[in-house]
Amino acid sequence: MDWKIIDEKNMKTMKLEYTYFSEIGTRKNNEDYLRVLTIPEYDRTLFIVCDGMGGHSYGEVASETVCKSIATYWENNPDLGDSEQKIYNAAIQACNMLDKESFGYDMGTTMVLASIENDRVMVAHCGDSRCYVVDVKGNVKYRTVDHADDLGYITNCFFTGRDDMAVPDIKFIQLEPCDRILLCTDGLYNAIDDEILLHTLHCARDVGQVEEKYKMICHDEASDNYTAIIIEVE
Repeated sequence: MDWKIIDEKNMKTMKLEYTYFSEIGTRKNNEDYLRVLTIPEYDRTLFIVCDGMGGHSYGEVASETVCKSIATYWENNPDLGDSEQKIYNAAIQACNMLDKESFGYDMGTTMVLASIENDRVMVAHCGDSRCYVVDVKGNVKYRTVDHADDLGYITNCFFTGRDDMAVPDIKFIQLEPCDRILLCTDGLYNAIDDEILLHTLHCARDVGQVEEKYKMICHDEASDNYTAIIIEVE
C-alpha cells in the first residue's frame, strides 16, 4: 500500500510504502492489534500497534480498545497537528475507554505509534512494543527504550484503573528518502536476533521482502503472537 505526502513548505513529494501483518503464533488467540489511518487532506498517516498484556484478562480486548480509541481521536481531530499534547489527550481518552470496556476485569496493553505528517514522524510508546527507524545507510536514527524493570515487568502501559501508568515517551524525527520504520510487538523482536532484524530492515529490497523474512523466522522461532508494520519513505 502507498500514499503520497506533499510537503507544502518545500514543495517536495514523498511517498510512503507500507505493509503489515499480525499472526497468532503459538498462542490460542491473538492479543495483538494494529491500525493504519490515513488523513490525506492533512498529509498525515497514523500507524499504531498494541499488545495485550499476558497474565491478565482479555488482553485482546485491551489492545483493540486502546488502538481503536487513539485512532478515533486522530480521526475526530484531523485539524490538530501532531504534538505532545495530542498524544496526552488521546491517551486520556484511551484510558477512559479501557475502563469503560473492562467490566471490572484487570486488563492492560502496550502501545507504540508512528504518526507521519509531511516529512516528520512523531513516535510515541508505552511498554515494550517497539519502534525502529533506520536511514538509507543502515544507521539507527531512533529506537524506543522498553518501559520495563530489571525483572521484565512493564512499568508504563495502559491498564484499567491506572491512568498514571499511561505516560508515553514521545520523539519527533525528521524523515529522509529511503528511511524505514518498524513498529512491532515483543513476539517479533524476541524471535529475531537484533542484528538480523536491523540488517533485514535496512537491506531488503522493499517492505514486502522485509515482511517475508520476518514472517519466515517468526514462523519457526516465535513463542508468542507477532505483529509488525513496516514503512518506507521514498
